[in-house]
Amino acid sequence: MLFVAKAVLYVVFSLFIGAFLLYTMPAEKRPTIHIPKKWLLICIFLIPVTAFSQVLELALTLGKDFGFWPTLNDILFSFDIGKGWFFILALSFLLFVLVYFNDVSKDRFLARLSFIIGIMITAAIGYTSHAATLNEWGGLAAHSLHFLAVTSWTGTLLAVSWFSKDREKLTAFLKWYTPFALICLCVSIAAGIWLMSFIVPQYYNSWMLNYGQALLIKHVFLVVVVVYAFINTFWIRRKINEPAFSPYKWMRLEGVFLLLIFIATSLMTQQEPPHDVAQTLAFQKPSGLFTFFFEKGVTAGTTVQLVPSVLSGAFGAMSLVFLLAAFLLFRKNAGPWFMFLLTTGLALALYLTVMFSVSI
Repeated sequence: MLFVAKAVLYVVFSLFIGAFLLYTMPAEKRPTIHIPKKWLLICIFLIPVTAFSQVLELALTLGKDFGFWPTLNDILFSFDIGKGWFFILALSFLLFVLVYFNDVSKDRFLARLSFIIGIMITAAIGYTSHAATLNEWGGLAAHSLHFLAVTSWTGTLLAVSWFSKDREKLTAFLKWYTPFALICLCVSIAAGIWLMSFIVPQYYNSWMLNYGQALLIKHVFLVVVVVYAFINTFWIRRKINEPAFSPYKWMRLEGVFLLLIFIATSLMTQQEPPHDVAQTLAFQKPSGLFTFFFEKGVTAGTTVQLVPSVLSGAFGAMSLVFLLAAFLLFRKNAGPWFMFLLTTGLALALYLTVMFSVSI
């Protein structure tokens, strides 16, 4: 349940934060966006609903010993996660009323106000995060920055690629969106490394666990996203005036892999973060994906090292072939679905490169 709710939360938050960000921009600097008001209202409504799943999951776990309703009451009124959820609920209600009674798409002041409320919701989500329980201010800041950077980048891309059809202002949009996306990428990477210092200090060793495998897959998909970002940044501008070229299809492909990153991230919420991998392995089975590559048993004392091998070199070379083929076929106007298959192959080859470099 938590996995699905988290994935939905990332998507709906991205869409509304991206829409409000676009509405803050002058009309001449963005394509015309057609997002029905009811869709925005649904997104806002789903934010506290999906965020409550984390509270509910904790109540169901702790309630086995103390009773569900008393436990839920304690979590809501005594735990930071409960207090944070009430803050999310109040801000979401304020935002819902603001959007319901106004046309935010035509009022840049209200769009800015809505975006600011969205940033405050981000801080509230960061307050309820696992990182904040480990380091109150550092964890809150790292999680909030990471979440805001990824959702702003993704949401803007999703809003433009799925809810816009005109291409006359696309060049003007890319002029500011390109550096904005680059900044978001850098912030998300820096904040992600900061987060890992709290949650996954033993990155290589964490691959033995389901949490670490989901994190590795997330990072592999991020490489693919960077490939599409390069294509959308530098090559789309050259082809944008070609009548047969559809720029939004390529932007949607980048959005698809960003959504896959959301899914990998939501899968991580189903696992216990491995602050100490050896201690976690003492009471938790290793990842089935990891043991698929290593027949000998994984114990609490097992450590992971990266040692290049013939197989890892072969898959590394295959990754390079997939990458060069993707660039070449894009220049020759290959279909988006064929590109999707190529870049999926790139992701798989990168993952196998890493896994065949592991030595225990």
